[in-house]
Amino acid sequence: MTQPFKCPKCGANDYVVVLTGCNIKGATVEERYMWDDEAREYIFGGSMVTESDTVESDAAHAVCSDCEADVTEAVTAYEKSQPGSGNGEAQA
Repeated sequence: MTQPFKCPKCGANDYVVVLTGCNIKGATVEERYMWDDEAREYIFGGSMVTESDTVESDAAHAVCSDCEADVTEAVTAYEKSQPGSGNGEAQA
């Protein structure tokens, strides 16, 4: 059984990958709007691609969901070590 990724800073398992300079084909995008009682208007909470046919990006980095540390190198190493990663470097 595969073990989850662990943040080298805090030990958390969840992370977010942020892609920049994206070219996305066939995407479904979710936009969030939250009502602000104080301002008496909706505040835009950002867009999120929830599904796509293909994604090409200029750059990417990974951030720990708990401590917000940059875990790009650790996630890359983790993904390369997973069976079926397609990189020929899978480890047991």
